[in-house]
Amino acid sequence: MIRDSPTSFNLKYLQPNLLSRTKIAIMKLFIVFFAAIVLTVSAQNAEQRRIRAKELAAVRRLPAVEYEEVHDKYGQYALRYVTAEGTVVSERGRLVPNIEGDGYVLIIEGEVSYISDDGEVYATKFSAGLDGTHMEGNHLPAAPEAIQPETED
Repeated sequence: MIRDSPTSFNLKYLQPNLLSRTKIAIMKLFIVFFAAIVLTVSAQNAEQRRIRAKELAAVRRLPAVEYEEVHDKYGQYALRYVTAEGTVVSERGRLVPNIEGDGYVLIIEGEVSYISDDGEVYATKFSAGLDGTHMEGNHLPAAPEAIQPETED
């Protein structure tokens, strides 16, 4: 039997300390390895985003694929164009009598649709005329409904 003395060496005291040092070394190695993987993946994603942005910028500099524009002598018009990246714009302006009946007002109606960077197609319909400006689109926030005043009976 080995006695515990300053000159003796007892393995039962050494093993837990050695195991905890080994565990700590393995955990440190795991953390370094995991951090290296995260940095590699992040660098690849950043490079892919830069390449995608450059491609998109190059496409956006291209002229319109289709372009139509028609005007009449009164100022009414129709306009439609399609760009290389898939944006479609159509707009129409037409004259309608004003409320007083002594002149005309140009009413504008149209639609813009585009493909966003995430691949979704967003479409916005708009109109501007006698009753103000209105826009519709699934991606636009909706105004809350007006609160009706309470009536006392």
